[in-house]
Amino acid sequence: MVIFRLYNLPSQPLLHLLLQTGLSALKTPACQSDDASEHNRNCPVCQTDTLGKLAEGLPLSHHSNSNLVCRITGEKMNEDNPPMRLPNGYVYSLSSLTEMSKKLGGMVKCPRSGEMFMLKDAKKLFIS
Repeated sequence: MVIFRLYNLPSQPLLHLLLQTGLSALKTPACQSDDASEHNRNCPVCQTDTLGKLAEGLPLSHHSNSNLVCRITGEKMNEDNPPMRLPNGYVYSLSSLTEMSKKLGGMVKCPRSGEMFMLKDAKKLFIS
């Protein structure tokens, strides 16, 4: 440790410091939730068994613009893949619901509640 201080070197590996810099830009309040269903499956910070360990002591990032991400596919929802609200209030992307309805004969199953609905019952949401 004295050598590190003498030459002004970090006590952690430089790779860890660089990874933490990137992870701090991705860390949101949802990443800290104890409820695993709140975590985004494509978020490296939410993966508590890998990179999430490096991000444990990092501050949350400040996002002035939000992105909606589908919980089923992990894809970004936008004008080409709009958010759709199921009758039970949960929101998923049109592409994920369309794909699911092809497999289930026109029906969609909410992954969080297990309820079944017709695809036509989903309402398109407009973000303002």
